[in-house]
Amino acid sequence: MSASTSQDYESFVQRVVESLVGVDVFHGKEYEGRITGRKIKVDVSFALSIAGGASLLVLVECKHYGHRVPVDDVEEFHSKLDDIGAQKGILVTTIGFQKGAVKAARGRRIALALLTAASQPGEIQYVVNRLGPLEPVHRPKSTNFFQGNVKGLIAETRGGLRFESFSQLLGMLIVDAHAQKDSRRRETG
Repeated sequence: MSASTSQDYESFVQRVVESLVGVDVFHGKEYEGRITGRKIKVDVSFALSIAGGASLLVLVECKHYGHRVPVDDVEEFHSKLDDIGAQKGILVTTIGFQKGAVKAARGRRIALALLTAASQPGEIQYVVNRLGPLEPVHRPKSTNFFQGNVKGLIAETRGGLRFESFSQLLGMLIVDAHAQKDSRRRETG
């Protein structure tokens, strides 16, 4: 993934999201603000149908910056989510997030994701082994379309999780869901 412009990065994020969620994913779609009545252009968006036809709208904001995303970008995105009436927001970037942005996103229940081919300090790289638990490994970087570093969509990690393929990313999400379920059981049991 080498996105040279913001448009290239938004298109890349759209392709990744579309491959992960399996529904139509829109790039640059406009929504009408329910509060302001103004037209609001969204980088990437999709709707999921759940439980008897209810729709869950997810907005994805892409930040192709040369610096960490600041807190005001999180607050601006939260305003956009609220005005449109979306149920979930994901803020994706190439570099990372300032501490204030992470705190604001956590408080606003906005997922933060780092999607980049570049290595990140403190990242953990996992390979899913069907015979046992996840084990950190260090491998040469691949050129797979789904190569990247994701932070925020999976249980908290300091530098993110490196994935080298779609199946590896999917495996991490499944294992993380089971780990969170086991953790909740231990807390209540």
